[in-house]
Amino acid sequence: MAADLLSSLDLARRDEPTPQLDVHASLLDWLAFQRHEFRRKWRDLSPEQLAAWSVPPVELSVLGLIRHMQQMEHHYLTWGLGGGERIETYGDDDYAGGSAATVEEDVRLYLAEVARADAAIAAMPALDAPGRGSGAPLSHLLIKIIDEYALHSGQAHMLRFAALGRVQR
Repeated sequence: MAADLLSSLDLARRDEPTPQLDVHASLLDWLAFQRHEFRRKWRDLSPEQLAAWSVPPVELSVLGLIRHMQQMEHHYLTWGLGGGERIETYGDDDYAGGSAATVEEDVRLYLAEVARADAAIAAMPALDAPGRGSGAPLSHLLIKIIDEYALHSGQAHMLRFAALGRVQR
């Protein structure tokens, strides 16, 4: 059940990464932090609440953001860095698609993509190394995905409150 999968995630509050001079390590710390914060927005939500378009008429749900971030992880990191086949798992149906019945599979796909993206990052020799898929350097792609998480975590935060019907931090 999706509740078991979601309850297995570490959703404890974390502090922002500590400042450091190693830019590579700092970017990886910020990526880990932003991914974690994005996942924290899922806590306390049932599959129905995850899939709800809780701010009508906006066709957007927390689940839609999970699906979107799976595609962003693939585009910018897995494919962008590692090359191979570029896959659009959901196509244009990421934000508005999904349902309570697809939550578990969508979350599994997202988590698997993050693992593949981490492997692609680990295979890069330096921040200025170009990705085999996009040709963009690792540094650019890390900054882009961190920005994607910051944007969509904010959206997920508001959608979470709307789905719960209250502010619950």
